[in-house]
Amino acid sequence: MINPTAMIRFHTICIFFFCLFATPAVWSQKAADFKRNGEKQYANRRWAEALASLGQYQQEKPGDPGVLTKLGICSYQLHQADKARQYLEFVLQKNPQNTDPDLHYYLARTLHGQQEFDRAIAAYKGFLRVCGDKHPLRSNALDNIRRCISGLGIPATDAVALVENLGNRVNTVGDEFAPLPSLNHPGRVYFSAARENCTGGMRNDQGYEDLETGHWCSDMFFTDQSNSGWNYAGLLGDLQNTPRFEVALDFNSEGQILYFFRGFTLFSGQIFADTAGRKDEYAVTPPAFDSPMQPEDGDQAPCLINDTLLLFASRREGGQGGLDLYFATRTDSAWTTPRNLGPLVNTPYDETTPFLARDGRTLYFSSNNPGSMGGFDVFKTVFDDATQSWSTPVNAGKPINSPGDDAFFRMSVDGLTAFFSSDRLDSYGQRDIYVAYFKQEQPEQLSERALFTDAEKRAKAAAKASDTGARAIEKVTLPVLYYNNDQDVLGPENLKTLNEVARLSRNYPEATVLVTVHTDETGPAKFDLYYGIKRAELIGKALVDRGVPAGRISLKSFGSAYPVARNVMNAVPNTVGQRLNRRIGISLAAAEGPLPLELRSQAEITPEDMIIRGGVHVGERFTGLTYKVEAVTTRQILTNDALGMFNDLMIESQPGAGSYRYSAGWYRHFADAAALRRELQNQGFSDAAVSAYIDGIRISRAEAVGLLKKYPDLTLFVKN
Repeated sequence: MINPTAMIRFHTICIFFFCLFATPAVWSQKAADFKRNGEKQYANRRWAEALASLGQYQQEKPGDPGVLTKLGICSYQLHQADKARQYLEFVLQKNPQNTDPDLHYYLARTLHGQQEFDRAIAAYKGFLRVCGDKHPLRSNALDNIRRCISGLGIPATDAVALVENLGNRVNTVGDEFAPLPSLNHPGRVYFSAARENCTGGMRNDQGYEDLETGHWCSDMFFTDQSNSGWNYAGLLGDLQNTPRFEVALDFNSEGQILYFFRGFTLFSGQIFADTAGRKDEYAVTPPAFDSPMQPEDGDQAPCLINDTLLLFASRREGGQGGLDLYFATRTDSAWTTPRNLGPLVNTPYDETTPFLARDGRTLYFSSNNPGSMGGFDVFKTVFDDATQSWSTPVNAGKPINSPGDDAFFRMSVDGLTAFFSSDRLDSYGQRDIYVAYFKQEQPEQLSERALFTDAEKRAKAAAKASDTGARAIEKVTLPVLYYNNDQDVLGPENLKTLNEVARLSRNYPEATVLVTVHTDETGPAKFDLYYGIKRAELIGKALVDRGVPAGRISLKSFGSAYPVARNVMNAVPNTVGQRLNRRIGISLAAAEGPLPLELRSQAEITPEDMIIRGGVHVGERFTGLTYKVEAVTTRQILTNDALGMFNDLMIESQPGAGSYRYSAGWYRHFADAAALRRELQNQGFSDAAVSAYIDGIRISRAEAVGLLKKYPDLTLFVKN
């Protein structure tokens, strides 16, 4: 009888002597197997397996630049950025003349992903030098250079407190995407994922099992937030998930119907409506979603609002290029023909994953246009009832956006959080689900819904009511905003007022919002003026974020020229008076005529002994027709003291303009303003020009022509 222990010992000794006396040819054969298997896995995009096999080859046969490059690319694909840089930079350092396009391209992508934009630009240029004119990634590299330049200038988003990954209970090395916050269950998020153990196993595009070159098809999952974080994700039921791709898309307005996609690929299939409130145990396939979308032709990423408005992305003919955003509305009988959102939103690049906020006019979407910092970035645009058009889309900024693909942005019902997917380099695998926590509720999620598609109808109704005199006068009191420093300009109480101003702006789209900032006296007037306009810009940005178009906001700073209380009493600084002088007034006005709005300003009462007698209120100066003389326009503080000899100095701007108009004087007649213009020109301000205002709103000469009958003095302004 053979002793098992002795047998094991014998085999061990045999292996030892085999290893000791094996020829180099045996080891070469073993290394060749590692390389052959690794390159096959690399070609099949099995990055983890390829990294392991090629890593073993590197241990046996170190220094092969082609293998090291593939190891770097595998590391990049697995989001191991530091490791990728080590491999790729090592190869390039050993041979600076290396002409492998993949080496240069993926080194650039790695640097780009780590937000080292300057170094990434240089690496992309290195790729362009070696890739040749017909390389399929050449145009992408050129676009990425533009995106790196954009990334250098994209600021952080002030409204966002924190962005974080939902963690490894939700995200895996697989692909998690398309988050969908629940409408009826706070703290629950639905999402889709193609990852290990999804229903159906690994399959090819024809739907057949393929363990070598196949992929996981996505299933639908959900997760709930608990005190310990996000819980482990659970699959939806067996009737929803099949061996094909399933993607959760949206809910109906009541949150009882889940619309989801099903297909053999993510780009062709059908959309179904799963009714959570009514289950048919004999129904194998849920009913199809009745809509004008054609998923089999590539229509994708629907967003359904009030069950009557559908936004989606499509490559239909007649668009701006790439994926464009379209919308359709539902009538009593059918959906209307989809309409393109137009060139202000869509570009020759891809626009996709739209999300319309509750207010019905604030639209978020993702685009890979060169204004992004990487691939897809989240952008925001607001519909303006007055112009019947969308505002220029604004990048949502960091940390929502990254050099990766950031898409599927969706806000929660309460406006305190937003969810999106991203393949940024700190993710666990491919795309992960992220959450953005806002510092305050986002007003576009709290406002009453007024769909942009109804804007024309609302405008006609308002005009009809105005013609018949039926529009009732609304009475509103707006508090004066006070601040101690720049940090509390946007304090909680002030933000409440700004929310009300945004509401009024939506109700009166013909109005301009006038923001007037005053300071206490802190030093030379030029500094007080400049500090004032910078604070006005904070207010302006907050209003734009709340849906007020930048073109309908006027920002003005008068510095310390119009105090309401004494800054000094009995030769001692008066802190109460100084605080009262640090104030911001906001009003609404329309140059065409009075609004059906009785707007009152509510300021704190100034103690009797601190009141400055005989002063003129700024609002009184700006009543009716007035003129000022613009001396110069700059992009920074004007340090020239020549303006100091003139009175009634003001800086004027608009949100996002980045330029400041310095003006002086205050007149009721053009002739008086023209005299000051000549004086300013003699003092070296050669570009000095007269500006006209109606109730504080600056008007152009073209606009003045329509007001000549009411204000005859504008005749000289129009002619000069």
